Amino acid sequence: MIEYSYQIDPRPSDLGGGWRLRLLESGEEVGGGVFPLSEYATAENAEEAASYAYEDALAEASAWLASRGEN
Repeated sequence: MIEYSYQIDPRPSDLGGGWRLRLLESGEEVGGGVFPLSEYATAENAEEAASYAYEDALAEASAWLASRGEN
């Protein structure tokens, strides 16, 4: 049986910060994306920008899982 999952990892700040999404099929990466912090992020709103980027990655992962049907 094929198992679908995802992993969201933090990205280094020297690469723009934010998050890296890995879409997994039976443990193997089959897609994903990068969700950097907004270009308007500042030291004052960095935590909020990181939260928004994470929510974007999570929404993408959720949509991908939903497109795979129920497991």
